Amino acid sequence: MNYQDLYYFIKVVEKGSLVAAARYLDIPTSTLSRRLQAFEQDLGYKLVHRSSKKFGLTESGQRFYNSLSSVVTELEMRTEDVNTELSSMSGDIKITAPLTLGHHYVKNWVFEFMEMNPRISVEMFLSNENVDLVKNSIDIAFRLGKVTLNDWVMRPLLSTEMVVVATPELVARHGAPQRPEELSKLPLVVLKRSAFWRFMDPDGHAITFTPHAHLRTDEIRFAVDAVKKNLGVCCMPRYVVAAELERGELVQLLPQWSMEGRTMHMLYPHRESLPVKTRAFIEFVMGKVAHMEAGMAE
Repeated sequence: MNYQDLYYFIKVVEKGSLVAAARYLDIPTSTLSRRLQAFEQDLGYKLVHRSSKKFGLTESGQRFYNSLSSVVTELEMRTEDVNTELSSMSGDIKITAPLTLGHHYVKNWVFEFMEMNPRISVEMFLSNENVDLVKNSIDIAFRLGKVTLNDWVMRPLLSTEMVVVATPELVARHGAPQRPEELSKLPLVVLKRSAFWRFMDPDGHAITFTPHAHLRTDEIRFAVDAVKKNLGVCCMPRYVVAAELERGELVQLLPQWSMEGRTMHMLYPHRESLPVKTRAFIEFVMGKVAHMEAGMAE
């Protein structure tokens, strides 16, 4: 069945004539007449009586109209509701982020955006597992490091330096390493996604260190607490432990060696007609990031 022809038939009945329906649909009357005839041929029975002077439904046409007109009307209403939601600052946004990244950055952006836009609801997925973005109908995802997905845009946001940290007590007990390979003499707390720690000395020479974990975890705050309990040394993003480093609760090891950083990315479906609310949140986050970078540059 050609559903556009069905729609045309419903409008012909509602408007009372081919001429009025053609005017409403903004198509030539001759085109509408041909489409209606083709629809009748597809169905195998006549729907309308028509002549130069009058227009009316056949018995089959009346039954057909009575059965389907309400369905088409409801479809039109639902389509209008969806169009209204997509073109307005209302409705739902589904967002996902890793736990620590979500707590440190994303939640504050979400809270402020919702305060500014009270008609928008947010469903937030915080997980260190890779949430299936398509299966869970995610609108916006935040990730550390590169993620390649077909039909998704990846916008870089903030770069973070990786640092190796320990407590002053643990360093006093074991001594401070001078080279990355000397870390093997210390107990290590290892994040599951950091199978290798990559260093570069002041001369540009690279060394890849493979840590053997005394304690392994997939949750960064758990790792921070473990380090603060003197259970080991850990490599993690600087922003996670910036406050502890500033207070002196933790110290950075091998400060003369730089480490490969990671970039936070925002991902969203690659389509031209993003809902207004989704595009607004994307622009809001980009504005917050630009403001943060401007503050760092001062």
